[in-house]
Amino acid sequence: MPAPQLRNDKGHLQKLLLYAAVRNTLSLLPISRMNILVAVEELRIGGAQTFALRLAQALHEAGHCVFLYNMYWQYTEHDLVKRLAPDVELLQYNPVSKSLDNLLLRSDGWMQRHGHSSALRLGSLRKHLKQVIEEKNIQVISSNTFKADQLCAQVLRELPHIPLVVTMHGDYEQFLSAYQQGHIHAIPSYIQLLTETVGRINGVAYLSEQNLEALRPTVVGAVTGHIHLKQIYNGLEGRFSDEAAYFTRKALEVPAEALVYGMVARGVPEKGWVPVIQAFQRLQKDVTRPLRLLLIGASQFVDQLRKEYQSNQDIQFLGFINNPVDCIASLDVGILASSLKESLPNSIAEYLFCGKAVISTNVGEIQRMIRTDDDHEAGILIDFPTEGLADADQLYQAMLQYATNESLLKQHQTWAPDAFAKFNMDRCVAAYTSLYQDCLNAMHTAALV
Repeated sequence: MPAPQLRNDKGHLQKLLLYAAVRNTLSLLPISRMNILVAVEELRIGGAQTFALRLAQALHEAGHCVFLYNMYWQYTEHDLVKRLAPDVELLQYNPVSKSLDNLLLRSDGWMQRHGHSSALRLGSLRKHLKQVIEEKNIQVISSNTFKADQLCAQVLRELPHIPLVVTMHGDYEQFLSAYQQGHIHAIPSYIQLLTETVGRINGVAYLSEQNLEALRPTVVGAVTGHIHLKQIYNGLEGRFSDEAAYFTRKALEVPAEALVYGMVARGVPEKGWVPVIQAFQRLQKDVTRPLRLLLIGASQFVDQLRKEYQSNQDIQFLGFINNPVDCIASLDVGILASSLKESLPNSIAEYLFCGKAVISTNVGEIQRMIRTDDDHEAGILIDFPTEGLADADQLYQAMLQYATNESLLKQHQTWAPDAFAKFNMDRCVAAYTSLYQDCLNAMHTAALV
């Protein structure tokens, strides 16, 4: 928090001295148990949602009183919540009439797609969220995804003593790019909403420098000097589940001598499904060793690909898997061929956790993700596409290196656990609680001054 500006008067000098004394005292206070609300727009599979659940559970295990808040009961995968945050109470808006709420949700979506701002549900959500904050005596809100941040910022204008800490997973700059390009999924009046939201944010945990693009003075009209910025890598508490037995090489009928590539991703074209398949098919023609490609993810788009490539027995579409590491354990190489502006993809951390070599487009923090403290890289990066999808030829060349150079593959697999160390969940929780405390201290100091 920046100190108050110097003025040439005795009264203000006394305030400055008080400011310094309080700040020094607060910085020495131990981080105590906090009542924390972890907010998210929806609880379906996705990087931000998965991390929010993992963080909530880890904060609970660290001794804090933690609650989850979800904006859309319609988009809650309860099995996912139960698996990743089994001990955290889920609080979400449950309308009197669910059919009416669904109608309002569809109306909001239609308005947004046609370039009009609409907040038909927001009034009820704001009232409910404020009630939750007061009833649970929430001290800090830790929000994930822009729409949840926006809702929390609106409610907290009436509760100025509670800090709002947001995690930037990449949606801020993606919404900004869509808005600037006039795409249909852009949020109407995004710059205005962004400015209003940023003005109430107290702390930002960012994954990559590119996340801060939306906070540039040339973009956002709000003053941002009050915001505590801290780069924090998402923590991953990798655990195998009882379902892992279904995804062993034996269970999947993968030959013991096969080289197994795989990709875990959302079922959208931009993740690079097609170029990965094209590169693998080319590899099949040039390599005599048995090969297998395991694809983990689900959508109508993926269903179409499954039908298109059903004749290739070495390409297996496994659909949605509750706990991806259960399947990743059977891979040799994990791939993410994304053409989206990724920040810190979960799948890369999961590959490293399982000790797998990585092939990925070079975007966001991925190069740093796969790098060890000794500056070794546990994978091969290809160019991030300036337009279109990832380059299938570059993917083929990277896959070919692992297929023809066994020592390279083994070396990268050996380095993977060392690269994963930066995703230790205890380190992540310590960084977040420190950021929460910094924001609380700053607000207390400001109130005294």
